[in-house]
Amino acid sequence: MLTVDLVRATCRAGQLHVTPLAGKNRARAAELAATYLAIATDQVGKAQHELDEAFAAVEVAAREAKLAAGLVKLIDDACEFEAESTLDPRQLRSEVFSLAAATRRALAPEQRFDRPALLEQAAKPHGMPTDRLEQALYSDLKSQHRLLRAPAFGPEVLLERYDLAQLQAVLLRAVKITAHVGCATPAAYRELFRKLKFRRLMFQISPGPEGTYQIAIDGPYSLFDSVTKYGLQLALMLPTLLAAERIAIQAQLRWGKSKAPVTFNLERRGAPGSDEPARLPDEVAALVEQFQTPREGWTVQPADAIFDLPGVGLCVPDLRFEHASGARIFLEVLGYWSRDAVWQRVELVQRGLAAKVLFAASERLRVSEQVLADHPSGALYVYKSSLSAKALVDHLERLRRA
Repeated sequence: MLTVDLVRATCRAGQLHVTPLAGKNRARAAELAATYLAIATDQVGKAQHELDEAFAAVEVAAREAKLAAGLVKLIDDACEFEAESTLDPRQLRSEVFSLAAATRRALAPEQRFDRPALLEQAAKPHGMPTDRLEQALYSDLKSQHRLLRAPAFGPEVLLERYDLAQLQAVLLRAVKITAHVGCATPAAYRELFRKLKFRRLMFQISPGPEGTYQIAIDGPYSLFDSVTKYGLQLALMLPTLLAAERIAIQAQLRWGKSKAPVTFNLERRGAPGSDEPARLPDEVAALVEQFQTPREGWTVQPADAIFDLPGVGLCVPDLRFEHASGARIFLEVLGYWSRDAVWQRVELVQRGLAAKVLFAASERLRVSEQVLADHPSGALYVYKSSLSAKALVDHLERLRRA
């Protein structure tokens, strides 16, 4: 992924415009992409610093420097380097340097220091050849990592990744994003919303015109902490949004060294939908594992419902629990969301949500289960570090009997 400083963009009248790869610029970018990919292939087996030096040796004009750096960054991200040695490199260096110092002190005036012999002596206790020992000595330094595999894709794929990466990097500076999306089927909407939830983004969904939906997403610069982690999840979400049949995005950003407020707009139409099913968030998937066998008559499966309460908002549950008695309760996990999202769910319940829903929220959001105490159609489960199947069943049972 590109960093913000590698984005080719200009600001005019409070609007950010990302410079696309088109015409002669795209042709030149394709040339550079082919050159850099060929270099990466030729450098397989060599150290990271040698790869970097080979990239730097390519002559580029000053106006192309940012483009070239961006292409190199994406190639570097796609390369596979060897893992660090199983030996502790610091301890290994201490052993070798101590041995070298002792060997030098023992040398007679007419003797010369024999480096290969020393390395062979140091390698014997570890049962490795001297060349592996030398690699292990500095394996904690990225510049010394060996390139195992170069990217298998061609220049055109790299340019497509570059186009997307520029847009993703822009969102790393977002305060708020509003996306108007249109999908061909209800199933496509459900998959889109599930993928949003997998990224644990803080968002609210409301119906839009002509069967579309508006998604308001908080950006990383709306937070006081976790900016980098959240921004990465937001950037990784962009391909899913762009896969909708219709998409219009407006992002409020803090841009440049001064973090000046600017607006970024993006519209796409006609992108093919993705058939790849959405994954459950890790903590939700772990909870499903705990229900591989029924617990007190409860079974679980991913939910496929969307509940819309006009004038209030939407609820997109993660799971559907069914009891042997026929009772059905939905679960929505709000672990990484804002407190506002919790209060909106409380309002949905109080205003007459059409199904029984249990909401799970992390204690980090500083909300109390008492806000929905004894309500017949909704409850709040506040958990600490992870979701507990036992505690969840207790809440399900109270809600079932309400």
